[in-house]
Amino acid sequence: MGKNDFDIDFDFEKEYGFDPKSFLGSDAGDDNVDLNAFSDEELGLTPQRDGAASGSGDLFQDENMDDSFDLDENLDDFLNMGKEDEEGDYPQDDPEDFSDEEEFSDPDVYEQDSDLSGEDYSEEMEMDQQGYTQGVQGYIPEEYDAEAEQDAAKEDSRRRRERSRKPRQTKKVNLPKVAMPNVFGKFYDLYFAPVFHKELREPVPDPNNPRRRRRKTPMQIFKEVYLPPIIACVCLILVLSFAIGAVSDFIQEKLDEAERKENHLSSSISAAEQEEQRVQQVMAEAETLVAGYDYEGAISLLQTLDVSREEVAAKIQEYSLAKNDLQAHQDPSIIPNLSFHVLIEDTARAFSDATYGGQYNRNFVTTGEFRKILQQLYDNNYVLVDFDSFTGSSQDTSGKDIFQTIPIYLPAGKKPVMITETMVNYYLYMVDSNADNVADAGGDGFASKLVVSNGEIKNEYVNSSGETLVGDYDLVPILESFIKEHPDFSYQGARATLAVSGYDGVFGYRCVNSFVATMGQDYVDQEKADAMAVAQKLKELGYTFACYTFGDVGYSNYSVQQISADIQSWVQQVLPVLGGECNIFIFAKTSGLAGYGTNNQSFNAIYNSGFRYFITHGTQPWAEVNTDYVRQNRLMVTGEYLAHYANYFSNTNYTLFDASLVLDSAARGNVPTG
Repeated sequence: MGKNDFDIDFDFEKEYGFDPKSFLGSDAGDDNVDLNAFSDEELGLTPQRDGAASGSGDLFQDENMDDSFDLDENLDDFLNMGKEDEEGDYPQDDPEDFSDEEEFSDPDVYEQDSDLSGEDYSEEMEMDQQGYTQGVQGYIPEEYDAEAEQDAAKEDSRRRRERSRKPRQTKKVNLPKVAMPNVFGKFYDLYFAPVFHKELREPVPDPNNPRRRRRKTPMQIFKEVYLPPIIACVCLILVLSFAIGAVSDFIQEKLDEAERKENHLSSSISAAEQEEQRVQQVMAEAETLVAGYDYEGAISLLQTLDVSREEVAAKIQEYSLAKNDLQAHQDPSIIPNLSFHVLIEDTARAFSDATYGGQYNRNFVTTGEFRKILQQLYDNNYVLVDFDSFTGSSQDTSGKDIFQTIPIYLPAGKKPVMITETMVNYYLYMVDSNADNVADAGGDGFASKLVVSNGEIKNEYVNSSGETLVGDYDLVPILESFIKEHPDFSYQGARATLAVSGYDGVFGYRCVNSFVATMGQDYVDQEKADAMAVAQKLKELGYTFACYTFGDVGYSNYSVQQISADIQSWVQQVLPVLGGECNIFIFAKTSGLAGYGTNNQSFNAIYNSGFRYFITHGTQPWAEVNTDYVRQNRLMVTGEYLAHYANYFSNTNYTLFDASLVLDSAARGNVPTG
């Protein structure tokens, strides 16, 4: 029962003669006041056994009360009356009556959650109120029963213990309803509601006062409510990451394995395709060799492949049979060597030149006539050969060259022929009309130089309109185009022999010393470099080079000293442009020597300069191969011979071509003779 349950006005000053407020607020009201100094009578606490007048206000006047009233104890109880209800402190019962798990209840909650029903609670309060009222009014029970009083106190203590043992009922809080699925609602109630609604935060015991409870802080709520699921989520994420990574690695490994298998299969297919391409390429090269009558080389090349392949074995057998059917040509004296000067492209300009027109008509052949000659040679089963086709050399113990004849193997009916071109210098008087060392429209209709164009050997040519053209305007590019169309016209890659002098440079490039004074050393050096590039390309194609003297002069009337000087000029200025290799000497101006051999000093002057093949003018084929050198006649093919000596090219011994079908009579008119 609380202090507010009393509705009487008790006057301490009137009844007991002192003011408690003044007393408790003074210095005398400390804890050291000795209440024994006051008598019971002075305090008005003497029990009234004979009864008190009604309404005296003496709460302790009861006839049943005995003399065992303890002032200190009863006064303390009186002064502390209601204080325990106010502060929520309840009488300390025996600790043994409570378990360690007993929960202390909030006083407010305790009052609301009392186990007494409304009716019982009212009746008890009414009875207490009546007893209290009667006591105040001086009502004294007829008979005081001390034992009953003790039983009542024990019952009251028991009720208090029962009420304290009952679980605390949490206040019901009306929360706003969240329109979401149940699973999300439960999640919200568990984790978010305590944060947004303070009344849902469960109080925790205060370690300093077990009876008091303090509310949890946001950090405690985070640690207890949020941190465990966060840790669980992180662990779950790590586990999932590991699992996903393991699955990913497994899948990637399978993909890599599949890719490796595919790559292996592709590489196998690629290797097979590459091998097939190589086989086809080698077989094509073998076909080219066979077209040039090099059956032995073709068989050797095919043997580098898998000879168990059906097509390879078939080709080897085919080429072996064809090789056995070849016929040997062992007499070099019957091999004709057709010799041409550079060719005329524009006959109108050439034959109409006031100074050299007659000589051009007499001594030169046109590009059109040369094409006709090639076609007739091919039709008459001639095959182009060179000196290396029928001669071989070796060296004795002293280093001297020893020459011998080797056979040429051709199919039945095929015959060897040689081609030579001289004056492959493109002299300035043929192409430059104003003496500025540059070809112009005023030239005489000849090509101006050899060039390498798109990997092929071609000519530059300035036409009558002054346009510089690149194409087949002289013997070399015309012959290349013909061999490309008829590869069986060349025996094992043989080409023509190109004879150059030192007069006006090499291959149309002004690269000799005579141009340094007028054009400068840098100009000459650049021309030399360009000429060397052309020479390299010609050698790759199979052309051989020859010396046509340095000054384009006849040696018949030259002294030994003059021959030596001329040869040395050629060796010093021209031979380096050709790549430093040349052993063929062609006499110019239909000249020659009175004698050949080491006994002739003029011969020795040429021989000692490195030349081993000596080519002179003749009217029929002839050749000599001895141990020290090789001699041969060349058949000059000129306008004069075509027009007046056709039997040089067709007679009872051989038929090279029909001159009457070759000669361009319409362009030439009357061909002069000399």
